Amino acid sequence: MRHFRLLPLALFLLTLTGCSDEHEWHEKLTLVVQTPAGEVSGSAVTKVVAAFNNIPLGNEVAFGVLGEATVVEIAPGRYLFALLGNGQLFPAAARSRFRGMSRKEWLYEIPKQTEGVSLLPNHMPMLVTFADVADPTSVKLVDPTDLAATFGPGVALTGAGLEITDEPVTEGQVGAVLGWLCDYQTDYRRLSGSSSTSIDDNELSNNLGPGEFSTGGCN
Repeated sequence: MRHFRLLPLALFLLTLTGCSDEHEWHEKLTLVVQTPAGEVSGSAVTKVVAAFNNIPLGNEVAFGVLGEATVVEIAPGRYLFALLGNGQLFPAAARSRFRGMSRKEWLYEIPKQTEGVSLLPNHMPMLVTFADVADPTSVKLVDPTDLAATFGPGVALTGAGLEITDEPVTEGQVGAVLGWLCDYQTDYRRLSGSSSTSIDDNELSNNLGPGEFSTGGCN
């Protein structure tokens, strides 16, 4: 099972100690979906912070992401979520632009990018939906190449684009759909309802937490 595991914010901040280069940018993910009722879309802006050099965890570049998932309402009460990525979506999708550059060099270039990129399926963040948005345990994986298998005939992902932007980080869209999100953030629960750190299985609800949907606090 493929998962994007975000570096916890407190741990990420710890890794910045002693870093000589820190970079940040805002990136906007937009999904376009064709449905029997017409085209629908959704977008969200996240903040990516990247630190290069002397990372205590041993990685040359450490990434942190702030913001929330991208939400698309496919039909009344049926939603598609693109979960928060690992901070490497733009570097991976635009890799050809940085060919021949060192990591240190392309980190400087990313915030300057004015042209967006299209995301191929292998660069997409995890897509999920809920059989019932009121029930977090009903979370299901969605195949970006076959939305019809989840949402029915005539539904297909027709566009997935990522761009560097000056727009503010998106807030409140996910919480408006998932009414339970704040409680799960406060209690540090997985979508299964468990707060245990010892669960090791392939059940999706045991492997996802509220942090994949939003890093924002509760009001």
